[in-house]
Amino acid sequence: MATRAVLRGVALALVAVLSAACSTVQTGGTVFAVGGGRGGDALSQPYVRILPEEPKPKGSPLDIVTGFLAAAASFDDPLRARAREYLTGDAQRTWSPFDAVTVYEGSLALDTPRVDIQQTRVTLKGAVLGTLDGDGHYVPSDAAAGGDTGREFTLVKVQDEWRISSAPSGLWLTGDDFRRTYRSFNLYFAAYQRAGLVADQVRVPINPSEGLAKSLVHRLLLGPTAPLRGAVESTFGPNVDVNDVFVENDTVVVDFTYGLVESALAEGRREALAAQLSWTLKPLTESRRIEVRVNGEQFPGGPFVIDPRDYDHFDPNVLAQPQAYYLQQGRLHRLDKESDNPVVVGVGQPGARQFTHLAVSNDQAVKVAALEKAGGVYVSGITPGSQWQRWIDGAHLTPPSWDRYGDLWSVVQQGPRKAQVLRAHDATRQFPVSAPGLEASDVKAFRVARDGARVAVIADHGDGERVLVGSVNRHEWKIQNLRPLVPASESQQIIDIAWRDADTLLVLMKSKADSELRTWSVTQGVPVEEPKTAARIESVAAAPDPATILARRANGEIAVWTPKSQWTTVVKDGADFPAYPLG
Repeated sequence: MATRAVLRGVALALVAVLSAACSTVQTGGTVFAVGGGRGGDALSQPYVRILPEEPKPKGSPLDIVTGFLAAAASFDDPLRARAREYLTGDAQRTWSPFDAVTVYEGSLALDTPRVDIQQTRVTLKGAVLGTLDGDGHYVPSDAAAGGDTGREFTLVKVQDEWRISSAPSGLWLTGDDFRRTYRSFNLYFAAYQRAGLVADQVRVPINPSEGLAKSLVHRLLLGPTAPLRGAVESTFGPNVDVNDVFVENDTVVVDFTYGLVESALAEGRREALAAQLSWTLKPLTESRRIEVRVNGEQFPGGPFVIDPRDYDHFDPNVLAQPQAYYLQQGRLHRLDKESDNPVVVGVGQPGARQFTHLAVSNDQAVKVAALEKAGGVYVSGITPGSQWQRWIDGAHLTPPSWDRYGDLWSVVQQGPRKAQVLRAHDATRQFPVSAPGLEASDVKAFRVARDGARVAVIADHGDGERVLVGSVNRHEWKIQNLRPLVPASESQQIIDIAWRDADTLLVLMKSKADSELRTWSVTQGVPVEEPKTAARIESVAAAPDPATILARRANGEIAVWTPKSQWTTVVKDGADFPAYPLG
């Protein structure tokens, strides 16, 4: 009796909480607040269901289109059988809900006010917010279709009832419908040489018949989204599927088909496979242990149990305890977090060479790189007696950028709208890297992300500076999948960029009125924080978790962004651009 009373109280509390969220969901179906998946399974997440209604008898054209859009948004009807009832027979055969997902905000308008005719049109008017591609990758409207929707529904009378004879392909969802129907998750894939993991954000549809955890694992097995193909690897292989995901004695059990055995037993794959699975499921499993089974049986050769703590070193952000450096009067300094007093490091005795724009590696034996004002990128260790060596030659080079593999990157400007990406691993030779999307541009900055898979670029193709993001295909040595993150604007100039963490980019912009520092999610393609004031700031550097941000002011000061939302000076004058390892 007591147990039933407690459970009843929990259920009522859950319904009360979810009912408050239901007020933002469009009408057109019966609303239910429920838990997902099997009862008692901690992997289950509550969600709001809208059961689609059948067409309203003698419904107006607006009623029919409104009901159709509501029915099409229902994940409880994955084949959209109810939505098809709003269509004519021919339209049922031609309309596909699987072509694409378009997210919009707007309203419906009846083009023809008369209702005694046999054909009319209803127009969906408003703005496209973004699209969801076949990978489950969301593309905001600036990089997708953009602009007004202007989509038309043609309706005809069928046995004196209005039905849709022509509808836009795919699903058209309001922002509320989209957030209710899809959940945002990071998938994790192995970086080049399985050196770590790379996050790949997707939207996973709610499917009550299989549960969110199984849907997430199933999406992981499909591989990375288009922007990261060729830059990352899935260690699961092509012949693996998931049977089920459930909790047993506080252990999360993931049951795969037999194809997993070949993938897991392949040389060097088991550890990366376990890392991919545990990092991907972490938001749902709360870091509990995971047991991998095959067709309901124990993994061949003995239990395959994953403790997520064993895979912390696969962190895409790479850095454990980031340390900031800068140049001052020709010598390298390290910021001391304990005393706020800079520490002079052995390298960089004052001399004839003038260096600027520091970059710091993440090697066990730290190396620093810098631009020489006369030309070239030079590299040195940081121990006493270390000497500068030229690794990259050129007169018009972007500031250097290290990657997690110890490669140094820069872009040489060979002429107007003529850029060449360069890479060097030591002082013996520099290598050109193919970058079709940059070769006909002026490149101002080129930064490799800490995960080693992504790049961010400030480039001008003749129509203004913009920030592009892409990926590094290390098998072909190619910069690929470049797409705009921050569009060009006549009213703003892009000053600098810096990676804050593996998939978040800081963008320093200056307008006639003011300067601001914005934080952009590369995976979502949108700003994710309020802009920070950036008066007199000309460069930035950042580190992940906690997100420490440094900036250099035009007078040679270095300032840190504090939790009080202000800049605090830590170096008073004469400092060059600060840098954290990588990024």
